[in-house]
Amino acid sequence: MLVIDDCALHREVLAAMITMNGVADVCLAWDVSSLVGVLEDVEPEVILLNVATCGRRLILRAATSLSPHAPVIAIGTSEDDEEGIIACAEAGVAGYHLRSDSFSDLVAMIAEVVVGRTSCPPQISAMLLNRLSALASQRQPSLQDSVLTTREVQILEMLELGKSNQDIAGELAITVHTVKNHVHNLLKKLGVSTRAEAAALSHTIQVDRGTSRRARPRSIEN
Repeated sequence: MLVIDDCALHREVLAAMITMNGVADVCLAWDVSSLVGVLEDVEPEVILLNVATCGRRLILRAATSLSPHAPVIAIGTSEDDEEGIIACAEAGVAGYHLRSDSFSDLVAMIAEVVVGRTSCPPQISAMLLNRLSALASQRQPSLQDSVLTTREVQILEMLELGKSNQDIAGELAITVHTVKNHVHNLLKKLGVSTRAEAAALSHTIQVDRGTSRRARPRSIEN
């Protein structure tokens, strides 16, 4: 596990608590340089980033680029920090640990993201949805661009449940590569860049096969 925090006290205390909870190997970083140094030698299962860390956008980009398979949890997320939340969503953060959440909540969240699920509190989802709605109102996609196939509808529903590509492939009896193609097309049609944004958007559009409810995209047979 990798803890990124530019406050020495915070990262050392969190690392100690994680170690006491049974994790044998906890690495520490506090900026891009230290992050690169750590990731040259290890491949973490989970990355914990304190969003109060200076240069968080650059650190997030470096972390997701150098260790693309490790889910990132944003630690100490404030509901008032819209800029930080949007930056995390754009980077594909898998979980948001709020300032009011406990260490036990963090342990449970780590267990969720390790198996490919996402964890987004309702208040964070609401903020992301408001942001997506604002972006959607600024663009006028063609009808064809907004049409989802039946398969894409199924996958969107599974993304909302936090299922991984492997989970989706198993349930639909298709290859992981095919799932990735469907997810890519789905994100493009919805006008979002991450699975978390698509999952959050699914709460609003509630797509199904051609039945319209609150501005749903229509679906067509695959």
